[in-house]
Amino acid sequence: MSMTDSPLLIVDATGPFMSDLHRHRVNWSKIDFTRLEGPEGLDPERVAMVDALLPLFCQRVAADGANAVAFDDLAHLYVHSGYAEGLQKKLREYRSAYTRWFRMAADAGLSVYLNSDILFYTPETRKEIGTGVGAVSGFLKRACDQVLMDFPEIQGVFFRLGECDGQDVRGDFLSELIIRTPRQANRLLRDLLPVFEAHARRFILRTWTVGAYPIGDLIWNPATLERCLRGIDSPALMLSMKYGESDFFRHLKLNKQFFLTKVPKLIELQTKREYEGSGEYPSFVGYDYERYLQDLEGAENMAGALVWCQNGGWTCFRRLSYLEPGGVWNEVNTFVTLRMIRDQIRVEEAVEAYVRERLPEAPVASLLELLRCSDEAIKDLMYIEEFARQPIYFRRARIPPQMMVYWDHIFVNHTLRKVLRCFVTDPRATVRLGKSALKKISYMQPLAQTCGLPVEDVEFMYDSFEILSAAHEYTLLPHRPEHLEKLRDLKKAYKKRWTHRYRYAVKLDFERQRLPRARFRLLMQMVFRQERDYRRLDKILTVWLLGKLYPLLRLGGRRFFTGFAGKQAMGVGSVFR
Repeated sequence: MSMTDSPLLIVDATGPFMSDLHRHRVNWSKIDFTRLEGPEGLDPERVAMVDALLPLFCQRVAADGANAVAFDDLAHLYVHSGYAEGLQKKLREYRSAYTRWFRMAADAGLSVYLNSDILFYTPETRKEIGTGVGAVSGFLKRACDQVLMDFPEIQGVFFRLGECDGQDVRGDFLSELIIRTPRQANRLLRDLLPVFEAHARRFILRTWTVGAYPIGDLIWNPATLERCLRGIDSPALMLSMKYGESDFFRHLKLNKQFFLTKVPKLIELQTKREYEGSGEYPSFVGYDYERYLQDLEGAENMAGALVWCQNGGWTCFRRLSYLEPGGVWNEVNTFVTLRMIRDQIRVEEAVEAYVRERLPEAPVASLLELLRCSDEAIKDLMYIEEFARQPIYFRRARIPPQMMVYWDHIFVNHTLRKVLRCFVTDPRATVRLGKSALKKISYMQPLAQTCGLPVEDVEFMYDSFEILSAAHEYTLLPHRPEHLEKLRDLKKAYKKRWTHRYRYAVKLDFERQRLPRARFRLLMQMVFRQERDYRRLDKILTVWLLGKLYPLLRLGGRRFFTGFAGKQAMGVGSVFR
């Protein structure tokens, strides 16, 4: 592992702000500030709930190895003179509450960091500031200068410039993608870094992007990263990078961007796996993260890790890490991840430490076997490995290696069948691998009982993954009516058994896609590429022309774009910008 002697280990402090949730599907990408508010300012009962939970959370993550926490967000600490008086009053209440919350973190031995989008707006400031980089920089300079001056506890600010608020976000502030080109990002850095240098704090640029605008390939394109950082040499700058070229999925190689700059860097790791059940069942990451940490040898100035233990995704699943017994699977992941980095130890040693400190009645060998089986079952059944290992790009985005499961949905349909059959050359081996994975999940049930861990969670995992196994048969094997009937029967039984808990929404659609196979394959070859470099076809067709035609495509495909793909997160349209 290539880290500093005292790595910075930051976890998100989202959980204490998200208790007592009532909406069916929860946006875990950011604190829902409206839940903390009443008709005239902050709701005292909601704030008191945070006051009660946050010290407990901070003490527990510190005991597991964290030395810092990241809070949402800059917008709710900056009192802009142009805001309405009622909003200014509310923000002063927030500042008073954050003063307490920062002190609670410090009492647990944790440093404080802050998150921010570029850029957050009220409707009034949207008109006042506009979208010019100079005006945006000026607004952020004033915001950062005020907040860093008034809150010396804040050691740095994470800036997200490649993603903005989801479509479901409501409140005084909404964010928008303002920085759209590497040149604009470079200008913003030059304008803001002097403020952070003057206050001796960190400006932490997250390279995560969702493919929107020319900046949209920053996460994987070395040319874009180089243009963003060109000519910049600042002790205040730090980068924060996800471990792969896509979101927090499996079967991804370590992002090569870690080796392309000497700027201090954090690796982003997720221990509440938003695409793998969000803690509803075991989804162990220790072996993958051990490999990534080993692969970082030779990467200069690795400063530590940002570990997302609660943040991420739009899902009905709502296990709270470190605040309830149900958070145990996320906590195992977080403990092992933090200890591997902090103590420079192997995954097995970290699991032994977890048993010694958190689960003394459990046999170490049994827990290790349970975690190993969960890791293998997810890789072999939640993913189709042959597809997942292929780097596939559309426009500026790396296509996710997981297609059937997205957050709390399982999708089985004929179009997806045609897509996956273009990339999988040994379908029967994939189906056999999935059936073997189901046996491993069965084997996990007595292991969970032996360790004193929730057996029902493993049973839920089995029933969910049994649907995936049947989906592999339908998707990859020659068409048979019994495959359809099996999926319908499994869905019916699944809904009947798991009425008492949040579960996956299983979406079956067997309506046939009429485009002939040969033409469909040709379309796939035209639209998708398997090399990072853009083809001339990409520059003309998928990047330029589709970007121009997207408004018409959206009108023509209104049924699709107003469904799941159009309503979740930023909406599917973001990838066409």
